[in-house]
Amino acid sequence: MTVPTDARAPGAGPILELRNLAKNYGPVLALKPASLAFNYDEIHAIVGENGAGKSTLIKLLTGVIRRSSGEIYWNGNLVALDTPQEAIDHGINAVHQEVVLCRHLTVAANIFLGDETVRFGLLQKREMTREAQRILDGMGFDIPAGAPLGDLTIGQQQLVATARASLRGTKFLIFDEPTAYLTRQEAAQLFALIRRLREQGVTIVYISHRLEEVFELADRVTVLRDGNLVGTRNIGDTNETELVSMMINRSIEQIYHKETVPLGEVLLETRNLSGRGFEDISLTVRRGEIVGLYGLIGAGRSQFAMSVFGRNPKTAGQILWKGQPVDIRNERQAIALGIAMAPESRRDQGLNLNMSIGFNLNLPIYDRLTHGFLLSGREEAEHADRQIADLAIKTPSRRTLASSMSGGNQQKVVIGKWLNHGADLFIFDEPTVGVDVGTKAEIYRLLAELLKKGAGIIMISSYLPEVYELADTLHVFRSRRLVGSNGFHQVSHEDVLAEAIGV
Repeated sequence: MTVPTDARAPGAGPILELRNLAKNYGPVLALKPASLAFNYDEIHAIVGENGAGKSTLIKLLTGVIRRSSGEIYWNGNLVALDTPQEAIDHGINAVHQEVVLCRHLTVAANIFLGDETVRFGLLQKREMTREAQRILDGMGFDIPAGAPLGDLTIGQQQLVATARASLRGTKFLIFDEPTAYLTRQEAAQLFALIRRLREQGVTIVYISHRLEEVFELADRVTVLRDGNLVGTRNIGDTNETELVSMMINRSIEQIYHKETVPLGEVLLETRNLSGRGFEDISLTVRRGEIVGLYGLIGAGRSQFAMSVFGRNPKTAGQILWKGQPVDIRNERQAIALGIAMAPESRRDQGLNLNMSIGFNLNLPIYDRLTHGFLLSGREEAEHADRQIADLAIKTPSRRTLASSMSGGNQQKVVIGKWLNHGADLFIFDEPTVGVDVGTKAEIYRLLAELLKKGAGIIMISSYLPEVYELADTLHVFRSRRLVGSNGFHQVSHEDVLAEAIGV
């Protein structure tokens, strides 16, 4: 594996320094001239809203894109960082929010990709699998090294990406929303690894929208806003209120926007429902109600929801829709009934990245926009533009490709296409994953509007404060089963965690 040879000793000054670093795309400044130093073996957090310039900064430091101006110094030496390989050779690596590994290969093959063990021209698969399992166990990750990566949950894939990045001779490791798909238990394991890496001399750049994680982990924090570097603070000299103000230049009176909405008829009832990844689940969802599903990765929450939506078949039990038994065999039937689902992975399951925002927003309703054999371009534009305005999607045009948008705006498109369609029951799987505090507040207010219009909501989240503060009824999953059901604030955070972990 590549081992950098130009690392300084601890306390010798900045390991990486940016001097007036900037990136522009034509007249658009994605990152305005910024000067920033990252100290040896520190945890340095970067925060900011979607579109603030964080992704641009990551791409510049990892050699994915070239800077337009400015200088980068690595251990006091001027470097180009023009290619990803150059960044890796120096010891700079990243764990991205969206996993960029090979889903068709095993976990072990992904960990050692590019550094395979070969003898006499033969790949030593068993040896690599044993070594990968030892590495994963040592990191506290309960993941089978011989399993295909595509069979794992998104959160588990994220941990595999972390294991791979930390083994490549890394001296400067960037984490981009690493806990987006992790529960608190998995996040605690990751935090322990990050602290261990820092003790071993690795500088950590930690990018997150979860400010409580920033205060738990970081030594210093830098705020970006609209492509500008607003400021850097020692973590002991600031607080959440100041950081939010620096990030969005306005105050948020309440992030978790919850309104009291009268409950109506039962929309969905499941009786002893079982399927792939879950068993014997009985629950109800009423109009005006948010039903939260919480649990560790692999506990069965998402699998249950996908069965309700017809993506995976049930194997036992019953589904009732507005009091009548139904057999939902595919997504088309679920949509026809009035069920909509915004899936866990917006990029893999929720969006057509190579198509425009307008196309994605209108995808569920093209049958309504077609008259005879002709598509109404006027109606197509009107529906898309209305959703862009209502959801405050930041884009120059409905024709912009979905792939070019920030994570928060992509999530708004995923939600917006189902609002365009209209539904009685909305299933949101990790609805605010990887989005900033301002966008979170907008999404929470959007959920409240859906409830007031008579919809019911199933919210699946690995982020306990979210479901705890918003769900009228909170169901806890563990080992494929429902192990607890609690009304709003009936129990404490600790009680919910104990149910999820099984202690």
